Amino acid sequence: MDARKIAIVALTIVLIVAVFTGAVSALSGKASPVVRTQLANVRDFNAVAGQNDSYAVDGGILFKGQPGAWFQVGTPEQMIVSAVAADPTDPNVIYIGAANEMAIYRSLDNGSSWLRVPLADGYVGGVTDIAVDGIQRLLYVGTDTAGLFRLRDVGSSIILSGHLLLDAPVLDVVADSTGKGMAFARTEWNLYRAENYGLAWVAVNNLQSIATAVAIADTDPVKVYVGTMDRGLLVSNDGQEWATANEGLNFVPGSRLMVKDLAVDPSQPDVLYAATSYLYGTSEIHESAGSVAVSTDGAQAWTFINEAANLPIVELLPVPGVTGGVYALTTGSRTPLALGNAPIVSEVAVASQPLAQPAATSVTSILAWVIAGLAALALVFAVAMDLRNRRPDVEPTLATNPLRSR
Repeated sequence: MDARKIAIVALTIVLIVAVFTGAVSALSGKASPVVRTQLANVRDFNAVAGQNDSYAVDGGILFKGQPGAWFQVGTPEQMIVSAVAADPTDPNVIYIGAANEMAIYRSLDNGSSWLRVPLADGYVGGVTDIAVDGIQRLLYVGTDTAGLFRLRDVGSSIILSGHLLLDAPVLDVVADSTGKGMAFARTEWNLYRAENYGLAWVAVNNLQSIATAVAIADTDPVKVYVGTMDRGLLVSNDGQEWATANEGLNFVPGSRLMVKDLAVDPSQPDVLYAATSYLYGTSEIHESAGSVAVSTDGAQAWTFINEAANLPIVELLPVPGVTGGVYALTTGSRTPLALGNAPIVSEVAVASQPLAQPAATSVTSILAWVIAGLAALALVFAVAMDLRNRRPDVEPTLATNPLRSR
């Protein structure tokens, strides 16, 4: 085999490898993150103290941003996100829970990479809520079928260090980040208080009503707020002794004030939001339409934001640092509805903003195709030169030596 044939074979191999590399890179390339002006199916929300951006779980996808500009955060493949919580002492540290497996994931770099932490084997279900005690480096993870888990984040890994098995899904988990080690977990019918930094849990039985919502404010001293089925709002500094905090919520003796949800502004822990309604009837219960009120002094006084809005509110999403700014989710829609001073995203902005950008071509793919093109040109040139340089060994002699007949 001469040098020309060797060169042709080598160029052919380079061409095949380059084309294959480019094709694989193009097919495996990930689409660029989704960008939205408005969320449509919010399942969890976490506002971060001192940060303009918040985290939201929308339709199983994690987003970070604020109204008008929500950017998708990459998460592990085939994972359906159900819960999110940022470390209040380091907003670059994020914890997310899975809806389709008993596991949480931690990111130390704002969502660029994730560490998987399995919770338990033998359970079918997922995570419902996550609370982070940033000072004690503790995580409390509620699930729908396996109760409540306590984990300690030691930096290099996360250690499972406690499990409270419950017979009902955990709906809410809250914890303070002041060093007090207070934490609460709520199911549909019961409220539980952490003792000894979550190594033990006790049922809270002195509310004289069913707990419907729970929130913790990192004030000094720490305040725990519990919404009830028919006693309105209760407040405590230790989670053991409770007092009503209904002044300004139109609660009068004999009425039945129900608190649908509570939300604390993480940037202003004295600012609290409450969604309320009234219950009527005895044998047949009827519920009035909901209202939302705000307190700027730790639930000592209240001001209504939408007293006549007639909304069946189920969850409140505060805007960090904006007093009187809160979004509401209702029984009929998981799209955030702006209340009070919350920014309103216009329909024009929503219509003009693309939901996703096309996938970007990777550097590896571009380089592979460039190499393939050069190899193809070189191969064509080598083949052409090879054909041109070929000559027959015997030249035709008919013209110079004509045949003669006998």
